[in-house]
Amino acid sequence: MPAPKDYYKILEVDEKADANTIKQSYRRLARKYHPDIGGKAVEDKFKEINEAYEVLSDANRRRDYDRLRRGYAERESRSQGAGFRRVAYDWSNDVGGGFGSIFDDLFSSGHDRRGNIPRPVPEESVRITLEQVATGTTANLTINDVKECVVCHGRDGNCPRCGGLGQISEPKRFDVAIPAGIVDGDVLKVGEHARLRIEVAPHPRFARQKDNIVGRLMVAVPLAVVGGEVPVRPLVGEEMMVKIPPRTNHGRMLRLKGMGLTHRGSLVKGDMLLEVALRFPEPITQEDTLLYQELLTHHQESGGEIRAPR
Repeated sequence: MPAPKDYYKILEVDEKADANTIKQSYRRLARKYHPDIGGKAVEDKFKEINEAYEVLSDANRRRDYDRLRRGYAERESRSQGAGFRRVAYDWSNDVGGGFGSIFDDLFSSGHDRRGNIPRPVPEESVRITLEQVATGTTANLTINDVKECVVCHGRDGNCPRCGGLGQISEPKRFDVAIPAGIVDGDVLKVGEHARLRIEVAPHPRFARQKDNIVGRLMVAVPLAVVGGEVPVRPLVGEEMMVKIPPRTNHGRMLRLKGMGLTHRGSLVKGDMLLEVALRFPEPITQEDTLLYQELLTHHQESGGEIRAPR
């Protein structure tokens, strides 16, 4: 088994650092290595920082992680002569908050320790809205949780409880916390032997680009010329006024910092990007038409230039 990642070293803190010190160091590193600042070259580093913070910021996961690190050397030395199977483990996928499956892997070889067939992993899916991605939510579901038969442990082919299968399936209710910033297709661990796959429904006003949300902002032509403010309803929260600079062209992108989605497992938020789409006020009256005709006489430019689409 490869050595566990040193999350303390990644976050540049001491192993005895308190929660506040860890948070402060994480914030500093997250700003330093955010992809919006450093580009693609720092994406892997940014993910590693968030992975480390996701574990060390949770008291239970940090306790299990520390216990695993302390026992690593001992297990590694035993494995040299005992024929244990080496296992590579993806820490970032252990979203359930425990490290029990790591120890299961260390002492398994395709079957469990009693030779039974591995248990199937029940999986359910839930569809959430983009608003729920922004705030986080809770899913209430019932899953048939497969457990070992406590009567025969798979040793009795005539067991009245499991029929000799060594396993029983019992319905179990779970309240699953879905963290803010979760991504469509992510899988959460539910209980000990189940998973929940997340589906994010399309949104009528916004599209998602990583942690940013993108929408089209309709602006009347006269307002785009002279500048002003328009009311905007964000993804979550109350209506707000957005400033439109004078002489704003069609297609201009307005960026509202920190109005996007929270990066999962972190305090960093993306932006809200609004692409300006010009439109004529309705209805256009006879007086409006005369004003536009007068405006046209003062400008020789009438268009005709061809540009590649965005």
